[in-house]
Amino acid sequence: MFRALRLVSWTCLTLLPAIGAGFAQDTKEPVRGLVRAIDDALISTELNARILEITRREGESFRKGDVLMRFDCGKYETELKAARAEEQFNKIALDNSVELDKRKAVGRFDVEQNRAKYEKAEAEAETLAVQVEECMIAAPFEGRIAEMRAKAFETSKPGEPLMRLVNTDRLEIELIVPSTWLRWIKPGLGFHVTVDETETTYGATVERLAPTVDSVSQTVKIMAVFSENARDVLPGMSLGADLAARAGPEKATP
Repeated sequence: MFRALRLVSWTCLTLLPAIGAGFAQDTKEPVRGLVRAIDDALISTELNARILEITRREGESFRKGDVLMRFDCGKYETELKAARAEEQFNKIALDNSVELDKRKAVGRFDVEQNRAKYEKAEAEAETLAVQVEECMIAAPFEGRIAEMRAKAFETSKPGEPLMRLVNTDRLEIELIVPSTWLRWIKPGLGFHVTVDETETTYGATVERLAPTVDSVSQTVKIMAVFSENARDVLPGMSLGADLAARAGPEKATP
């Protein structure tokens, strides 16, 4: 029995340095990452209309609120005009029945019936008004045209992407690291990254951690931001992150 206890103790003492060395080696493994735009959107429309004008081409920049595309909405505008007239007609009928009700000339049923007709006409007009507002696409944020999938004078299809917009001034870094690194990786941790395409090194800061760990790979996603000017960096670029240097020798060995 004592021999067995001595054997177990000796085995544990032998494995501890190996476990510590294994974790230390984990922190020295290169961490690969990807740059992505925080503002990145595929723009589509619910209209089935001919495209009259596209004001930007791929690669060109725009400001928030700039008109990027206009549609031929003559049909929708005519329908809206007719809907507004129907709405006004039903409003007059409702007002008239309310006055007659005050004089006991009509019943409450007639009033409520006219009210329902007016509210229905009002809702139909508002629906068409929303469609008319979509007759031009304005930029939701400042950025550049990453991809243009439509051409002038083509007819748009409801729900089909027309263009992709990105803001190259608001970037973040996405990294996948071993979940054991959660022992020392915290928001605010500073480190360095080297972008593959430009071979330039930048400072970065951990901004937030994913709330879950991948149970299969035992990894966790962390998001970071550049802590210095990174004008030459574009979404989609890959990089290597030097996180091991920030772990410290005392944190590399449990």
